[in-house]
This record gives sequence, structure tokens and C-alpha cells, in this order.
Amino acid sequence: MKKVVTFGEIMLRLAPPGFLRFSQTNTFDAIYGGGESNVAVSLANYGVPTSFVTRLPDNDIGRCALMEMRKRGVGTDHIVYGGERLGIYFLETGAVSRGSKVVYDRAHSAISTIESGMINWDQVFEGAQWFHWTGITPAISQGAADVCLEAIQAANRLGITVSTDLNYRKKLWNYGKTPGEVMPELVAGCDIILGNEEDAEKHFDIHPDEVDVTLCICM
Repeated sequence: MKKVVTFGEIMLRLAPPGFLRFSQTNTFDAIYGGGESNVAVSLANYGVPTSFVTRLPDNDIGRCALMEMRKRGVGTDHIVYGGERLGIYFLETGAVSRGSKVVYDRAHSAISTIESGMINWDQVFEGAQWFHWTGITPAISQGAADVCLEAIQAANRLGITVSTDLNYRKKLWNYGKTPGEVMPELVAGCDIILGNEEDAEKHFDIHPDEVDVTLCICM
């Protein structure tokens, strides 16, 4: 298979060891990852050539995220630099009947201030067969949504297969746009759409009690 390109935010996850609660720990385990970068890493583990595209701050923390991708065999040549910081989220892992808890600290992250024209998508897609993004990225900011659309349109023009995991996140979408205003134009350029009932309802106002929802749509 030719190269698979993914685009999105990589974050620093800080989690108490084991099943400790935030209030019970004095230390946090640090892990770098994100929906789209995790896809790239998984494919690289199977020997598929991959390239992850994002925007990182030009500091030690940004370079740590970069090294995490490189050591997993993921291509990083098209990552761009700028912005103030890497996004962070804190994870409290649930136990028994206690659910997990996530607290985001991602305001003003490097990718949230990305703008159209910062990435040369024609260059990124050289030798690529597939492009994958998720609904997390356009939920971050208008700029991230614009660049995501820019990538999809370039992939369509070049005849590259485009897939998305709708992945609705209720704690995002707080920059003034609703999913219904942004997502339809983005998914219109996709060949494969992955989602569930909540994704269908929140993104497209399709209610499972009214229609059958297909989890994988091949367009």
C-alpha cells in the first residue's frame, strides 16, 4: 500500500498512575497522542508507510511529541511549527462503576491557530493513496476546520481516498460554529465515513429513532 496521510492535533496526556483520582496522586504519567496520530502509529506498526501532519510549538515539548511519532516509524517531514503551546488533557481512569474523567487544557494550542496556506498539501500528498481526518480537528477552531477542508479538497483533486471518523466531542465546538455548520461540507469530500448514533445526531441532526444509522458509509 502507498502512503497514508493523517492530519490532526497531537496532545500531551497527563494521567495519575493506575486508577488513582486526581486528588489522590502526586505524579502523572505523560503520554503523547491523538486520534489521527494514533491511526498513523497503528498503521506504521503493520508496515504501512504513514505521514502525520500537524502544527507543533517550536519548543522542547513540541519536540518530544515529534520524537514520539518518529520512534513509532511515522513520517513527520510535513509537520509545521508555530503557536504558543502543545494542548494538554488530564485523564482520570475510571474503576468499577466510576467512569473516567477528562479535563482539557488546550486553549491557544499550536494547531488551534493554524491558518490556510501554512501547509503545502500537494507536496504532502506526493506518493499518497489515502487521507484520514477526524471530527475532532474541525471542532478545535475555525482555522483548523479551514485547513482540514483545504486538505480534503486537495486530496479530492488528486484522486486520493479520503476517510473520516466523525468522533463528536461535546467539550469542543466552542469557537462560535456548530457541527451542523461545518461538518457537511467536510464530509461531502469523503469516500468513507465512520460514526455512531451520537455522531449522526450531533453533526447532522439525524435521529436514530427516526432512521436507521449505518456505522460505516462508503460513498
